[in-house]
Amino acid sequence: MGIGGRSPGGEGRPRPESVIALEKGSLLLMGKIFRAHGVRGEVKVWPETDDPGRFRGLATVFLGTDSARAQPQTVEAVRFQQTRRGTMVVLKLEGIETREAAEALRKTGVFARAADLPPLAEGEFFFDDLVGLAVKDETGKVLGRVKDVLEMPAQNILLLERKGGAEAMVPAVAPFLVDVDLDAGCVVIRPIEGLLD
Repeated sequence: MGIGGRSPGGEGRPRPESVIALEKGSLLLMGKIFRAHGVRGEVKVWPETDDPGRFRGLATVFLGTDSARAQPQTVEAVRFQQTRRGTMVVLKLEGIETREAAEALRKTGVFARAADLPPLAEGEFFFDDLVGLAVKDETGKVLGRVKDVLEMPAQNILLLERKGGAEAMVPAVAPFLVDVDLDAGCVVIRPIEGLLD
């Protein structure tokens, strides 16, 4: 969900299943440190992006519990490790030379500046781009606005704010999420019976 222009150009409908998480603030949440790797200070990072390759080429990342507290850290090397759960990112950070130092970074967020990342592909957006957009059904009826995007273990959730302040949760996956049109400022959903009750 782009970098720079924020909305990639080109023809064709966006694919709403291709969404990249964005931590509120000036930095993008790229992943979280899972644990140390080996004895030379490398750390394993679970990526929060659907394209772990975005770590490639980063000279600097920012480490912290949130974007407001994150501090810059020079990246010495990036590599990838395939696991049963997907691709793990292995980072070597300047000044982290021992397993103990790497272990001390467990559960720390890894952030990056949007300007340091490659442009997003067509149909990809940052979550932050969705907040505030009107939510409509396929007939064009306005159902509310996107209040937030919640990152859940099974799938991401759109938190809708509806008339009167009522909230509803809609899975941010097909077939519920039909279209994202940043130019028109709206998200189109396909609500099933009971979804918005």
